[in-house]
Amino acid sequence: MTGVFPPTVIGLLWMSGTAFCYGASYVTMRLLSDDISIYEITFLRSVIACLFLGPWILVTRPAAIRVTRWKLYSVRSVATYAAMMCTVYGIAHVSIADVTALLLASPLFTVLFAATFLKEKVGIHRWGALFVGILGALLIIRPGFTEIALASFAGLLAAFGYGIANAGTKALTATDHPDAVAFWMYALIVPMSALPAIWTWTTPTGDHVPLIVLLGLLTMLSQYCMARAFRAADTSVVLPAHYLQMPFAAGLAFLVLAQVPSIWVWPGAAIIAGSAYYTALRERKNR
Repeated sequence: MTGVFPPTVIGLLWMSGTAFCYGASYVTMRLLSDDISIYEITFLRSVIACLFLGPWILVTRPAAIRVTRWKLYSVRSVATYAAMMCTVYGIAHVSIADVTALLLASPLFTVLFAATFLKEKVGIHRWGALFVGILGALLIIRPGFTEIALASFAGLLAAFGYGIANAGTKALTATDHPDAVAFWMYALIVPMSALPAIWTWTTPTGDHVPLIVLLGLLTMLSQYCMARAFRAADTSVVLPAHYLQMPFAAGLAFLVLAQVPSIWVWPGAAIIAGSAYYTALRERKNR
């Protein structure tokens, strides 16, 4: 494949796959949330992802599964678990497009935590992009102009958690294989999510099982595609394809759930995506 297409195109194709998997997983979670608790969905999502990804690593590169930076892996998994909970909660209570648009802010929060924990230098341009991105999020939520509930902020809280997780991933991929980084994120989430899932457990029916398997498969594929996208090309090159999850999610939500996003979601998402892309360009320039 590398001989047919240039690395830029390959990276964009892989990231487009990531965006589609994200959009499809959001719709799948919404379908499951009518009958299964958010705790159980998060637990089953991680279990199925491990069942897909674990054997793949053991067959293709067994040495990659051995890692040493357990403290950073644990912090990242806690942040990811919290973000996953917020994502499912938001999707269960508000429009999928609203949650997806707010999740686009996660690269902006990654900059914030990379500066805090990884001691990266962040100039006024990237701080300004973070501020503009927050304004885009507020345009979507519109406090003072519409009824505000916790679910309205769920996507933004999830982006905050994913920002921490992404900063951890950035540090881990410098030393560990991307497949191992993805696998251990979900493997560590399984035990921490087990007790809340058992406490609220509802035995899945025959109609639920295909959706649960699909959700786990989409979760694994999204990480698999993302790792290959970042390996093939620079972040600033592939990031625009990452934002395709917004039209993918909105389109699938309309076709499957008949959800129509509000008019404010699209300009808010454009502001957030533009700010995050500008941040990626600045990072590339600084390097």
